[in-house]
Amino acid sequence: MRFSDAFLRQVRDRVSIAEYAGRKLSWDQRKTRPAAGDYWACCPFHQEKSSSFHVLDGKGIFNCFGCGEKGDIFGLSMKLEGLNFPEAVAMLAERAGLPLPVDDMESREQADARRGLYGIMEKAAKFYANALRGPDGKAARQYLLGRGLDEDVWARFGIGYAPAGWTSAIDALSAQGAKMPDLIAAGIAKGSDDGRRPIDVFRDRITFEIADAGGKVIAFGGRALDPQAPAKYINSPDTPLFHKGRTLYRLKQAREILARSKAEGLVVGEGYLDVIAFERAGIAAVAPLGTALTEEQLGLIWRTGAAPVLCFDGDGAGIKAAARALDLALPHLGPGKTVRIAVLPEGEDPDDVYRRAGPEALAPMIAAAQPAFDALFEREERRAALTTPEAKAAFKDRLKQAAFRIQDDETKRQYLRDLMARADALLRPAPRPFEPRRGGGKFSPGPAPITSELKAKTAISRARLGAEDFLRAAIDHPGFLEEFAEWIDRMSLTDPDLKAVRAAIQALTRADAELGIVDREAVSLHLETLGEERALARISRWPKSTIPSGDEAEAQWLARMALEVILPSIQEEMAAIRPRAESGESAAMELFQALGREARALKAQALDAGAEPDAA
Repeated sequence: MRFSDAFLRQVRDRVSIAEYAGRKLSWDQRKTRPAAGDYWACCPFHQEKSSSFHVLDGKGIFNCFGCGEKGDIFGLSMKLEGLNFPEAVAMLAERAGLPLPVDDMESREQADARRGLYGIMEKAAKFYANALRGPDGKAARQYLLGRGLDEDVWARFGIGYAPAGWTSAIDALSAQGAKMPDLIAAGIAKGSDDGRRPIDVFRDRITFEIADAGGKVIAFGGRALDPQAPAKYINSPDTPLFHKGRTLYRLKQAREILARSKAEGLVVGEGYLDVIAFERAGIAAVAPLGTALTEEQLGLIWRTGAAPVLCFDGDGAGIKAAARALDLALPHLGPGKTVRIAVLPEGEDPDDVYRRAGPEALAPMIAAAQPAFDALFEREERRAALTTPEAKAAFKDRLKQAAFRIQDDETKRQYLRDLMARADALLRPAPRPFEPRRGGGKFSPGPAPITSELKAKTAISRARLGAEDFLRAAIDHPGFLEEFAEWIDRMSLTDPDLKAVRAAIQALTRADAELGIVDREAVSLHLETLGEERALARISRWPKSTIPSGDEAEAQWLARMALEVILPSIQEEMAAIRPRAESGESAAMELFQALGREARALKAQALDAGAEPDAA
């Protein structure tokens, strides 16, 4: 809805910013001068001990000299209560007694009808609240108390009870002047199965008030007390006031909590009791209403914070709901718009956790929520055992298809690159553990043993190959790559560009068993596809290969591998057993010393052949 400047001025003139803020803040009596319209308080938007939040009532503005927040009454209500601009205007206009301008699409009669429905919903809420505390509400009270929900919680969260009679609410509201067509339009009454007369929508159910963003009751949710009831939970039908797919339970209160906290977004639970548990723990939470999360609801959630947490019960239904929600969010991910996924322990929901371990147990679970990227990867990984080439290829294809659904181009590119890199790392064969031979000082590095033959061969050349030359040799000499691919997997690299080159080599090697496509052109194309621009530029600067072929090339290769793979493996094993050796454990000390001798001998062999460790 668009508002004219004249209407906004009317609202500003009629609502005192000092009176409005005074309902939320405590004025500093030492600095405040009401007669001059000059008010001071501690800022609600940051932590402080001295009053730096300044309100000038005559001008209708506020300014914090501590954090820099400033604006008029509309901006203040948006920040304090988590409203958008139209919602803030509507709320303040109501406070001022000003009717909102009628949209072109809505007649004055329709606006009057909506106001009448709001009145009916307010009366219904009072009826259900009184019924909970009356004689008919005994079983409902016992149930709520058994769930740890006392009378203070009933009042705070608008919990009531719909009596078991067929027309209890109809009779009570009709006695107050409500007409049957309006009761049906408001979702309080509905036609009976026999068509003779309308009946109550909610019967023998605990009721939960559902409000709009301004806090007005627009619908109810109902939980059956009878375990044999056809549906455990029901909600009001869609009405002129209420649309299930566009409304979130406790949105107004969640926005207020979020405005006071440092959280990055709302928590989205699965139901009423989940949200109540979170809110009692001081966590801003909402829930959809009787349906799976919709795009419109997700849009509302993102308007309130960039990184909401979608929280689901730890059962099969909860895991499926998490998967659906992730699929819903995926196309819309982008800068400033993501989700995290939290799945609770199996068989528990947030209310169970709250009652079992207290409110402090919920915050760590939310803090541990998975980013969307991790949740997506792990979901696809769990869908099938990755034991065959076909299953592995299908796994990577699912990841690609998921990434392609993202509409933001840069986010799509980042997801595609990182998903493929992580999949390659997962599917890469595990390296063989290093097992030093005892007694002879010789080493068994894995697929090709280091023997005295190495020393003879490496004496042919004293070439000093760095890690980059090492990878270049792997691309330019496919025969070496075919024989020593596992050693490339075990190379210790810190240069991110060289890591990207190695990942491309590994991916292409797995894609073609004959290694016919693993050359500079294929690696460059693969890097370009993944957006690895720096690594691509690195390869483009490589000179034509000068690595000799035959035995001399293999000698250089093996010499380099001794330092790049075998020596680091020995050093890692030494680091692992060092604490035990230093504690005096004889077996560990003996092994540590033997490994040290073998490492020194291997390094000497490689250096004699002209190889040097590289810093890459």
